[in-house]
Amino acid sequence: MVCMTLYYLYRMFALTPWYDELYTYYFFISRGPVYAAIHWPLPNNHVGYSVLSGVLNCLGNPYIGLRGVSFLCALANLALLFGIGRRYLKRGLSLAAVLFYLSMNLVNQLAVQGRGYTLGITCYLLSFFSLIRICGKEKAGRRYYVLFALSLVLGLYTLTSDVYWVLPVCTAGGIYLLYQGLLERKEKREPCGCPSLRKLAGLVGASLAAAVMTLGLYGIIWLAIGSNLLVKEEGSGFFGMGHVEVILKAPLKAIGTGMDYMLATPYIQSVERAGFLGRFGEWILNLFNWYYDGLSLVTAGVFAFGALFLFSKIRKGMRAGQGDSLLLFLFLLCGIVLTPVFLILQCALPYYRVFAYGGVLLCFLLVLILQQFDKDRAGALGILLSLALAFFCFGFRGYQNQYSMREYEIQDALSHGGIDQAQNLCVTDCTQQYLMKFLYDITCENTQIEGAELVLLDKRMLDPGFEEMVWEFYHYYDTIPWDYMEDSMEPVYENESFVLYRRSGR
Repeated sequence: MVCMTLYYLYRMFALTPWYDELYTYYFFISRGPVYAAIHWPLPNNHVGYSVLSGVLNCLGNPYIGLRGVSFLCALANLALLFGIGRRYLKRGLSLAAVLFYLSMNLVNQLAVQGRGYTLGITCYLLSFFSLIRICGKEKAGRRYYVLFALSLVLGLYTLTSDVYWVLPVCTAGGIYLLYQGLLERKEKREPCGCPSLRKLAGLVGASLAAAVMTLGLYGIIWLAIGSNLLVKEEGSGFFGMGHVEVILKAPLKAIGTGMDYMLATPYIQSVERAGFLGRFGEWILNLFNWYYDGLSLVTAGVFAFGALFLFSKIRKGMRAGQGDSLLLFLFLLCGIVLTPVFLILQCALPYYRVFAYGGVLLCFLLVLILQQFDKDRAGALGILLSLALAFFCFGFRGYQNQYSMREYEIQDALSHGGIDQAQNLCVTDCTQQYLMKFLYDITCENTQIEGAELVLLDKRMLDPGFEEMVWEFYHYYDTIPWDYMEDSMEPVYENESFVLYRRSGR
């Protein structure tokens, strides 16, 4: 924990934020938690994460504001994994599971990013941790049902795509409690009712409460979006009204309008069904490669063998009436089987980073397989193998590289301009605009080059033959006032991709 705390702290401050992080900071986090909670202009807002980060941003440090929540969650995930592992695994394997997990490329890259994926994994682990307490032999306290519900709510409020793990977790808990309840009824140990079936009713109630709370939180967003659209639409009948007035007079209309807008710009786009399965196989292998770079086929083998192994263990456990590790096996198997089923039914190929939580499934599969094949030396063998893999991954797979060299080079160029003393600035693309806000707390919406004291140009803008559409650009060669640049500006710094100009005589 000490080593990873120092490592994540280093990454938190040393790596330049990439575009998605900067977008999140510029449009949501920097504007405060209330603003972040009611705005969803594009699918890029991980609402729950932005709300929590908006609170941390009040501390005054942009790196803490952007990445502090992910940093804390990354460390919490290691502790939760270790704690869950100690309950089910032989001595030493819980540490091996943590080492396998933190060595994954996808986990490492997202650990301190200013996005909601690491927070989603924390919610995933908390939901299973609370499920363990609920499904235990002793009576579960109400706080664990509350924790289970809140984990689902925060996960879905952060990422709607977290439904890919929410449904398997609920399914695993439901199957386990139903099975235990049937055993209790068969043995007639509880004439006044089966404790497991009562727990199942409580779990269903907590899940339904989570669904209602999630809809309520998104309803607030739909209200805000819908009222904003209605007051700006001339033919809506609400044109020119205040937002509060629209919400009070026509809340259902506002909610419907906001919902339609949100569903029209979904976070995950479905693809054509024709040829989907072929592309799905390639997509799966690419996802596995994101876990351990260059080991996609090995990872595929672990998942395939692990699914068969879990099915066998669950079948034997149910026949013998044993439920010691059954909940863990169900948790893993539901995650492995149901996720691809949902994707195939939805006909969707989401961003790979959505499935960072799959690292939890993979690390447990690895240690369970080790535990099965060498029960006496599994702990020592697991630690040695996981340490060797961690050394290989961190030492030779480029884990310390910048997220994006373009954002890094913009930061480098801006640092040579004396930007904090400039009186008149302009931006020539949106990425440098967002970086100015993040690094210097400067909100610049001016794209007019004439009169600016500093101008940063992408070298592609200097090429009259470059005609490719670059969505970040505000200027191309033809829109740059070259006469003004030659008469009034001089280049003061250049790196691989950018040239920084300063007004002559400044």
